[in-house]
Amino acid sequence: MDPVKILKRAWHILWNYRALWVFGLILALTAAGSSGGSGNSGTRFSGDSNNQEFQLPLPEDIREALREAARSIEEVFEQGLPALGLSQGELNALLWIGVIFVLIMVTLGIIMAIARYISETAVIRMVDEYEATDTKMTVRSGFRIGWSRAAWRLFLINLIIHIPVILLLILLGILGFIIYTMVAGGSDSLAAVSVIAGIGSAFLAIFVVVILSIVLGLLRHFFWRACALENLGVGESLRRGFSLVRENWKSVGLMWLVMIGLGIAWALVSIIAIILTIPVVAITAIIGAVVAAVPGLLLVGLFSLFLSGYLPWIVAGIFVLPLFFLIAFSPWVLLTAWQQVFTSTVWTLTYREIKALPALLPETEVGPVGD
Repeated sequence: MDPVKILKRAWHILWNYRALWVFGLILALTAAGSSGGSGNSGTRFSGDSNNQEFQLPLPEDIREALREAARSIEEVFEQGLPALGLSQGELNALLWIGVIFVLIMVTLGIIMAIARYISETAVIRMVDEYEATDTKMTVRSGFRIGWSRAAWRLFLINLIIHIPVILLLILLGILGFIIYTMVAGGSDSLAAVSVIAGIGSAFLAIFVVVILSIVLGLLRHFFWRACALENLGVGESLRRGFSLVRENWKSVGLMWLVMIGLGIAWALVSIIAIILTIPVVAITAIIGAVVAAVPGLLLVGLFSLFLSGYLPWIVAGIFVLPLFFLIAFSPWVLLTAWQQVFTSTVWTLTYREIKALPALLPETEVGPVGD
């Protein structure tokens, strides 16, 4: 397998198959992972038997600030915010608007997840069809072949791949609970041993999961293509993809290293491209502000029926902010879209090359013994 040939071909397809850009934009908006975390600044453990408390060591001013914040939140739900001119009715309206906003975001997240796997399937199949028949599909045709059972199976495969991360989170939670109970109820020596053992186990688990996630991330390219191109079920796709990688691990490893190098190069180029496109983003930001102003003013009028003062403007701004960001940073989204299409095309071509390797091997002719 010639990696340079595959990269050149993927580059050619990227710039000559514009319908792929639409699906690349969807992938750029949906494929990026998001992470969030929450933590507690302090912890308390109370025992009924001895009425003692265990508290993590925090400065007194921080603990007092936390207590004051808790009292403020309690007053908000009981009395509203008279200091800010917010009545109980307006507070209730804000709570309902917040619930509606969360429901909209959840619905939008589900739609984006569906669009992601439809686009993944479409890009894989469109590139494969272009290589097989030299036929370029339209965007409509791409959505038609992407909307299939294969898209659902791609989601299931991706979910299976993330099982180690889910198990890691569960394990870390269990370790944290065990350490907490030992520190709270045990002796100082036992607490120290449990903390050291827990931290060591956590680092070991994280290291194993990171390595496993890297391997599974590489295998996923082949799992997905076995599913999308050969129309296999989830289990068969996993077996087929793993078999191809195992039988051609040198070629796969070489392409993986090449893609890592390209990823580093792309990161450097992206920084330069972002700096150079700042004037363009400034223009698109103005356009985004003008476009977002229309629904924003409509929402201000709607929220003015329930809220007063500056609150309708703030709440309306929160609702239209995603639209503004989408338009304002569209040049950078386009850069990511090209990267998504190029990467997917490279792995699709790699999959095709690996499948074709056995047919390209020279056959050994065995003549008569006397010859």
